Amino acid sequence: GRVKAHRDVSTMKHRSLIALLVFGLSPLAEASLGAHYAAHEPLQVIANKVGPFNNPSETYEYYSLPFCSRTKKRRREDFGERLVGDRKVVSPYEITFLDNVPWRLLCEQSFSQAELRMFTHAIENDYYFEMFIEDLPMWGYIGEVEGEDVLLGHLETVRRYIYPHLHFSIGYNTDQVVSVNVSTNPQRKVDITEEFDGTEVAFSYSVEWLARLDLKWGSRMSRYHDSRFLPGTFEIHWLSIINSFVLVLLLTAFLTIIMMRVLKNDFSRYMEVEEDEIGEEETGWKLINGDVFRFPPFANGLTALLGAGAHLLCVTLLLLICAISNCIVPTKRGAILTAMIILYACTAPIGGFVSARLYRQIGGKAWLSNALVTATVFPIPLALVFTWVNSVALAHGSSAALPVVAVFIITALYGLVALPLTLGGAILGRQLSSDFNAPCRTTRLPREIPTDAPWFRTPAAQMFMAGFLPFSA
Repeated sequence: GRVKAHRDVSTMKHRSLIALLVFGLSPLAEASLGAHYAAHEPLQVIANKVGPFNNPSETYEYYSLPFCSRTKKRRREDFGERLVGDRKVVSPYEITFLDNVPWRLLCEQSFSQAELRMFTHAIENDYYFEMFIEDLPMWGYIGEVEGEDVLLGHLETVRRYIYPHLHFSIGYNTDQVVSVNVSTNPQRKVDITEEFDGTEVAFSYSVEWLARLDLKWGSRMSRYHDSRFLPGTFEIHWLSIINSFVLVLLLTAFLTIIMMRVLKNDFSRYMEVEEDEIGEEETGWKLINGDVFRFPPFANGLTALLGAGAHLLCVTLLLLICAISNCIVPTKRGAILTAMIILYACTAPIGGFVSARLYRQIGGKAWLSNALVTATVFPIPLALVFTWVNSVALAHGSSAALPVVAVFIITALYGLVALPLTLGGAILGRQLSSDFNAPCRTTRLPREIPTDAPWFRTPAAQMFMAGFLPFSA
């Protein structure tokens, strides 16, 4: 009887645990399948940012321009959205599911000269805006310039118009939103060239619902692959990639041919020399055979750079694997940057292991210093560049500037996760390393390097050419 009661209690516990898991994971499953709407259910139109079309890295909050707004209620943003500069605000556009709107007044607003100058500056610089419905982005222009000369630029006869009317085209499949688009109506543009104080503009909008039964919710991002609204910097430069790849192949082939000819000449010369005279004179690459595996004078810096490079290579490969295997949700803004930061912190032991293992093999003693240099050789220059760029963005009020909270999270992730893991990897690499066995002997005294080399063989010229050549494509 006791055994049966114990089995019943155990069965009830297992059923409770399964029910808890089902109810706990059901919101995640529902979120993965998308939101479902009933007829006349309201949808939020999220206003994100504005910025010049030809400079996508320069972005500002949507309401940095004096658009009409009732609440300016901010939408909660996750960490990835903050990294990419999103500043989402709930806009006053009222849209309900499956309800067409031929025309509706949003607001009537009177602008001062200063506010009109802000719109004029935005229109002259081809500002675009970005909005979201159901995490689907849509873009449109704020206004247009008419009468502008391509060579002479803005003339006195040029006219500046603002687009106060937006038309939303929303595609649906049964009870889900699968596509969104916003367009402006040039017939309802308003001339703001004169910039009179008290100029009134009536902002309005219309909504059209379109049945898209051929487009499933899971593939709703596919239509953005062929989008041509985005600036060219968002597109993949396949021609540059192919050009660089071909250049690398050609340089490798040329170098291989040169090396093979040099080795062939050296081998033929040694074959002609008598056996007694082989060790008397060395020429060509044989001159440095005793210095190839000599330990470098700055072993700490060399091994730290090798460890940091191995760390970054591992992060790149894992990030590519995640992208190829669809582990990153395309609708999650900033997911790639978030995954990159997390992968960098979690794979930190690789850099410490590679650096410490090689450092001990070449006779290094200060392993702790080597581990600290490995952990900071990449983040410190990156932090210096980021501080300057972020300060400039903050000074100009750009939404691309990273907030203090995000900076604190990244700093804490590095100090509490990446740095200790690097030290742990260094300890493991130091313990598992073995003595370095060179395939050939190393001479006791290093061969003297000639100082009368031409200018193009100096270290500075070689470093410049080595860094310039990959970017010449």
